[in-house]
Amino acid sequence: MSLLRAANPSTEPSTVPHRGSAGTARRVRRWMSVVVAAATTGIALTPPPAMADDLVSPMNSTVVITGAGWGHGKGMSQYGAWGAAASGRSHQQILAFYYPGTTLGKLKSGNTIRVWLTADTDGVLNVMPETGLRVRDSAGRSYTLPNGSTYRQWRIKRAGAARVLQYLNGSGAWVTRSTALARTGRVWTFDNPKRAIVKVRMPSGKDRDYRGKVALRFYESSARTVNTVGMEDYLRGVVPREMPTSWHSEAVQAQSVAARSYAARAQLSPRASSYDICDTAACQVYGGQDDESTGGDKAVAATSNEVLRTGSGIALTMFSSSNGGHSADGGTSYLVAKPDPYDARMRNPKWSKWLTSAQIQAAYPSIGSFRGVQVTTRDGNGPWGGRAEQVVISGSKGAVRVTGGSFKSKFGLKERLFAAFGGLQPGTGNHDRWQGDLGGTTGRLGGPDASEVAVAGGLFASFEGGDLYWSKATGSRLLTGAVALAYAKAGGPSGKLGFPVADVAPGIDGLSAEFQRGTISCPSSGSCTVSSS
Repeated sequence: MSLLRAANPSTEPSTVPHRGSAGTARRVRRWMSVVVAAATTGIALTPPPAMADDLVSPMNSTVVITGAGWGHGKGMSQYGAWGAAASGRSHQQILAFYYPGTTLGKLKSGNTIRVWLTADTDGVLNVMPETGLRVRDSAGRSYTLPNGSTYRQWRIKRAGAARVLQYLNGSGAWVTRSTALARTGRVWTFDNPKRAIVKVRMPSGKDRDYRGKVALRFYESSARTVNTVGMEDYLRGVVPREMPTSWHSEAVQAQSVAARSYAARAQLSPRASSYDICDTAACQVYGGQDDESTGGDKAVAATSNEVLRTGSGIALTMFSSSNGGHSADGGTSYLVAKPDPYDARMRNPKWSKWLTSAQIQAAYPSIGSFRGVQVTTRDGNGPWGGRAEQVVISGSKGAVRVTGGSFKSKFGLKERLFAAFGGLQPGTGNHDRWQGDLGGTTGRLGGPDASEVAVAGGLFASFEGGDLYWSKATGSRLLTGAVALAYAKAGGPSGKLGFPVADVAPGIDGLSAEFQRGTISCPSSGSCTVSSS
């Protein structure tokens, strides 16, 4: 759930593409007719049923997957929280937008949470010696650990059903230290009353500081390291890992409440008997004291003990980096699918990934030679008809049907909110222009919304924000708006004008473009004039 796996969220999100495949265009026209009817009658809208996309065949042995967002899209968009805060919304208003119907409540002070430290993978709990460090058992007996050059490191190790305390001496040997602690039937924990911090030595050799106490908890035939820490101190190590705390303070405060609520709900249904929550993106990312920041501390303190409630319980406050302009249905009354006007306020949420035929054939060898990909089912919410639920990959020997989530994971896509297009092969004039001075998917054109096609000895590529035409004689040229439409109506490169020789440009009153054999001028009002030589 971490923002550090963040999206490259644009200006305004759009619920429909500018142009697209025939299937997409049909969906848009049908939906727009419903929108118009609803506007005049006052009838509440529900999304249209999702329809299958057209089969997309590779061009230049390449398919482009263009999508929006990063993560699962449920609940709060972290980039959206930033955009909402920059628009003047308070953290309470941000939370009310992303979790409608929930209410703010308070946890009891002094609440603690048990966190599994997943990076400690060797089944042994190693800590660095410090003044005041002690080991305790769950019956309350304790032993203060000696400090000095003799004791380079301490550890609790499992020995069958028992626990053993050892130190690393100056010669590099581990020595067992006998104590009065109960070796069986009791959990052993390191803590430090003087500092309230324990320095854990990870298997990688890196030391990490954790507030509270750290225990070795038996798990199957091995053991896990678990940090028991106060909820507010826990959040000080979560918030900076989930959102840059240099962002607007109201966004960071919204993140604090969402993270606290998520953790408090996890306590009600612990992941295991030995811990409540893990420290990775499978739960929410926690880095301990080392990752705390001034901005994060302020946000946690400003929202002290605040959680979101639904009825008598605590809300499941899911969040992800970016929802691509439309949140996903999370299966509850407050995790709803709806357009998000804030997600793209700060950055463009769109992205593209090129997949070669060879990559796809390697991923699905049973299909033989790759022939095409088709999204057959969508959830109906958002751009391109919504998030992909089923995808069919076809080849010379047959087809494979997979879920949208499986396809996303197979190729490392950021979201299920995507569409497939025939590829702009890297190295072509239009591709290089688009990725270069036009900024790629995060630039003025956005992503491709139709396959690049060969035309009149050159290439034509359509994007959300305009069209690129390339020929060897003219290079890659950009047309947008009314000029692009008038050029297409005049026959494009195959017509009397030939290829454009320059990008569309502002004229005295409107836009104009020059072509190999003429010009097009489009005033700000009125019809375009097409002049051929």
